[in-house]
Amino acid sequence: MHRGSAWCAGIVETSSARAATVRYRPTTSRGTAVDTVTAVYLARRAERDPVLDGR
Repeated sequence: MHRGSAWCAGIVETSSARAATVRYRPTTSRGTAVDTVTAVYLARRAERDPVLDGR
């Protein structure tokens, strides 16, 4: 998902026709954050993320 001026790895937790709630890794801090965004802020990622995807 796009947050600030960077793309951040994330996982869609739930979605509707208008928005998605995403758990993502912010680029400026440790851990994860949750936010609700519209589709223009989302893109499919090709790489696995070791923190979000686990093993």
